[in-house]
Amino acid sequence: MANVTLIEEEKFDGQPAWRMTGPDGSTALIAARGATLLSWQPAKGIELIDGYRDSAELAAQDGKRSLVMVPWFGRIAGGAYSFGSHHLGADVDPDLGLHGGKAGSLEFVREGAGDALLLRGVLEPSSGYPWRLEISVVFSLEGGASGLEHLSVSISALNASQEDAPVSIGWHPYLKMPGLDGISNLSLTIPARGKILSDSQLIPLPGDAAIAGINAPARMDYLGHQKIDRTYTDLVPSEDGVVVSRLTDPASGREILLTQEPSEAPGLHVYTGEFLARDQRKSIALEPCSAMSDSFNRADSASAIRLAPGQERTLTLTLSYKR
Repeated sequence: MANVTLIEEEKFDGQPAWRMTGPDGSTALIAARGATLLSWQPAKGIELIDGYRDSAELAAQDGKRSLVMVPWFGRIAGGAYSFGSHHLGADVDPDLGLHGGKAGSLEFVREGAGDALLLRGVLEPSSGYPWRLEISVVFSLEGGASGLEHLSVSISALNASQEDAPVSIGWHPYLKMPGLDGISNLSLTIPARGKILSDSQLIPLPGDAAIAGINAPARMDYLGHQKIDRTYTDLVPSEDGVVVSRLTDPASGREILLTQEPSEAPGLHVYTGEFLARDQRKSIALEPCSAMSDSFNRADSASAIRLAPGQERTLTLTLSYKR
């Protein structure tokens, strides 16, 4: 077999999608709607993504499974924010208080060829977000040393407006470990020195009160019945300059690694899936993010979210599987 990734169009329950097949037999399935990752199998029959099962789930976006979070990450307090001369609220767009899921409703199209899947979509100005963004998402499969298999995802948003725009980026994959029926027996390690403190609506506390120091790394040796819905920050890079979080099955030694660039994604949100419509706690969401929730309303996030006309913001991450 040639040492390239094969990319073919196919249907996911009648909806357009692309199947990627690596030279080693690894596969990924990505829907055109939202550039949504539906499946990643680093080897045949080994599924690591808890994705949507059919087109109805994909349309409903319940749980925000593998959601490309653009133009904002997380929640916006009260569904209202101000930026420049714009004052926007839930009265004009009821989605403003929810995850930044506007990209999840876009139909992406493929551009180019080669063995990486490049998808592009355009977020047109709307009542709740009056800026135009050109969004690109790139997926690639790679085999690595020491038996590691990799799926890399790069999300970019370019400000195609005539004025500065607020933009933060995140990604919302749910990961599951092969051979296990849930997450209770897993351990999780995040190289973080801080965590975000939030109110009951998961809105970070004001100012410096939002960040609490913790001993690095954040380590949960046994997830058990722990309920987690929290962002970790002040991430500690490795000698290679990247941040590597580890989801481990201690019984088998299998690991799923999430690698992110700290300059692009200084936070990682963890959610143990208690309130999913189906299969609660069968998988865990590890969500790299360029800014914390409610960043559009925070003075301490103003420089992190501001994107000038013609400028682009990118978030790149890699999922790796170790058998």
